[in-house]
Order: sequence, then C-alpha cells, then structure tokens
Amino acid sequence: MKNIPLICWIGLAATLPVFAQNEETGEARQAKGRVAWFVYTSLPQGLENPVTVLSGKDLSEVTLSKRSPSNPVKIPADGIIRIVRKVENPKDPGKSTYLTLAQAGIPEGMGKALIILMPVQNNPDGLLFQTRIQDLATFKGGDCLYLNMTKLKVGVELGKSGMEINPGESKIQSVPGLSEPVNMPIRYSYFDPVSKQWDMLSASTVAVYPTRRDICIFSWDPNYNRVDYHGITFPVAQ
Repeated sequence: MKNIPLICWIGLAATLPVFAQNEETGEARQAKGRVAWFVYTSLPQGLENPVTVLSGKDLSEVTLSKRSPSNPVKIPADGIIRIVRKVENPKDPGKSTYLTLAQAGIPEGMGKALIILMPVQNNPDGLLFQTRIQDLATFKGGDCLYLNMTKLKVGVELGKSGMEINPGESKIQSVPGLSEPVNMPIRYSYFDPVSKQWDMLSASTVAVYPTRRDICIFSWDPNYNRVDYHGITFPVAQ
C-alpha cells in the first residue's frame, strides 16, 4: 500500500491547577482570528459535558461531540488551550481554582486547528485526555484523516488508492481533482499478527464530498475483542 505523509502534531498535556482571572462562561461565542475545534474518541466516565475550556484568561462552556466538531474556541497568544474543572480551594475559599483535565499546545502560525481528545487511563499526572492537533490548512475538502488508536496495523483502500497505518499513527488520504460528490468503494482491514494475514473489517461504498472533511478513528473494542471504528464529519465552511 502507498503511504501518505503523517500530518498530525501531538500536543503534550500537563497538569497544574489553573487559577483563572476571568470567569466568563455561558453560550459559546463566535471566535475570531486563530481558532480551534474539539472532537473526542470517547469520554471518560463521570466527565461533565459541556466542559469548561480555558483559553488565555477566558473561560467558556463547550459541548463535546463524538461525531461532529464543537463550537470554535479562540487560540490565545501562547497557543495553550485547556479543558479544566473547578475545584475547591481549601486555602482560599474565595479564589477560584481550576484543575487541568486536558491541555493542547497550538503551534505558532497555525490559524485553524482541530484538537482530538483521547482518554488516558491511569495517568500519573491526573489528566483525563491526551491530545493530537490537526492543522486544518493541510486537511482539505474531500480529505479523510485516519487515526489508528489500536495496537494492530490497519489498512485502508479508497478507490484505487491504499495505505497502511501503524499503531498510534495518523494519515490523510486525498481524492485528487474532486469538484463534486463522488461514490467510491472503500475497504478497511487489519493485519493479524498470529495468522500474518490481512483480515477485512468492512467493505462498502462511500460518498466523498468536496465540501466536507471526514475523520475515521480506529479503536479497540474490549467487549468483542476486536478492532472498531467510527467517523466524524467536519464541514469545510468551519
């Protein structure tokens, strides 16, 4: 299969309580300038949704979705966006204290970013998510971003184009010259390390639109002990 360059940047998260100076929350505002959106692969049990997002000194409530991007959040000057939770401060009850649940660092020069949230289990730092940052300037209409969160190699064949995606890796697949919707055959497979063969996950026909970007996340289903996947749609207009 032909490889496509990796275009994903990993934002390392950190856990330190955050002391916000501005507690403006409520309805999502239309962000201007550099902006970012959130999607998630799954939510940790007990996590509230909407979540509280800290960007610079601004707090806002953002509803997370597994199938579509959130409302946009303004990227601050330092590029750091956090998902936080308000906690009690026993030393100073009158001062708000926020615990960091996830942190993403948006590189300078990236105007529009997609933050992909992936739950972390037994993280000694106390974070609930690790984050990956996708530059939307390189993720265009008609493209599909594949993220392999399993321990197995995954294969994707779209039309006559194919690629292999290693564990923990992400790749973008493009349809050259796409100007209108087109139906294309698609096939997902995984490499079985025991039989040393590729086993098919699914095969069907998919509609590829120049007006939207699609994300496919491969994960491990512990209930059925197998590879699973789900899709996210991100309109180009956003």
